Amino acid sequence: MIPEILDIENGAVVVNVNVLTIPELKAVYEGYKDPMPALTFLHHRFNPKGPYCNTPEEDKDDILLLDYPGEYTLEDEMMIAAIDKMKTFIATPTYRYYLDNKILLEKMGKFARTQPITTGRDGNINAMISQIKSVGKTITEFKQLEKSVQQEMDEHKSRVRGEKRKAYDQ
Repeated sequence: MIPEILDIENGAVVVNVNVLTIPELKAVYEGYKDPMPALTFLHHRFNPKGPYCNTPEEDKDDILLLDYPGEYTLEDEMMIAAIDKMKTFIATPTYRYYLDNKILLEKMGKFARTQPITTGRDGNINAMISQIKSVGKTITEFKQLEKSVQQEMDEHKSRVRGEKRKAYDQ
């Protein structure tokens, strides 16, 4: 799935071969005086099993920018190119569908938290009641989707023998 870009060596975070061989990541590495905050941002932004994986997608960039400040911005051409490249590594349609539905689920929750309940002909009370009635089914089906994605990740991981890693394009 998403290529690893950071490793730990002698207790320090270091870049790995993917940063130096994927042109868009190499541009980030060479484009900043201290590229580690930008690369750490990219690592956590796209790590499906990392500590930020359950962060709401619409908030993730802002949270990561606060946690890993540096000279980079998300408007920098090299960061835009690196983000676009990392998005291409989201390998399966199932995983992309999972991310899309995670965003939708988060938006529905935010709507329920922030909108006042209104009645009458143009009110939203019926939509709120409908959402409550279907929440169990929605969550169950989303959990099934999560299991499918996890199974795909495990299958992808199990195709490599020993401690070897796959190339970024496999």
